[in-house]
Amino acid sequence: MLPKKHDRNNEDTSRIISKFKELSKEDKIYVISYFINELKNLYSEQEIFDKKEIGIPVGVFGNDALSSLEATVKYLKEESKLRFSKIGKLLNRSSKTIWATYHNAAKKMPSSFGAVSRDILIPASAFADRNFSTLESLVAFIKGLGYSNHEVALMLHLDDRTIWTVYDRVKKKRGTQ
Repeated sequence: MLPKKHDRNNEDTSRIISKFKELSKEDKIYVISYFINELKNLYSEQEIFDKKEIGIPVGVFGNDALSSLEATVKYLKEESKLRFSKIGKLLNRSSKTIWATYHNAAKKMPSSFGAVSRDILIPASAFADRNFSTLESLVAFIKGLGYSNHEVALMLHLDDRTIWTVYDRVKKKRGTQ
């Protein structure tokens, strides 16, 4: 029996993503630039930007007051002006969980994030896989861009050993160790 078309697409996508992760930082930039140019040939800029995913600047995670989930929810609520239900759908969590998380974050850090580093934008969908914690998803995404443990630790204001431990856990969960 042949696999369904949807299953084959998922397999193809997984294979492409795994090959992409093996590329150098410069090659990743080249490949993404190529795809952006191809998209521009197929669609208008308005069509492309209408589909643009919400990105969370890496700088919001560099505070010592909030957990990575709290920082994500606070940013999406205050800066992106999203409703709790929409944030819940984006992060694959209940709107009640999002509400509670936001209120805890607002108590811990009543002020806004202010000016934060936007060097890297983390897509909100990176946090949707519930097999990984928010911190694991965050570290895996940044490490996937080719950054060292030390560079990730500096961005997130965490210890290098913490990043190593979190990323090691990600690799074990993925079965790639």
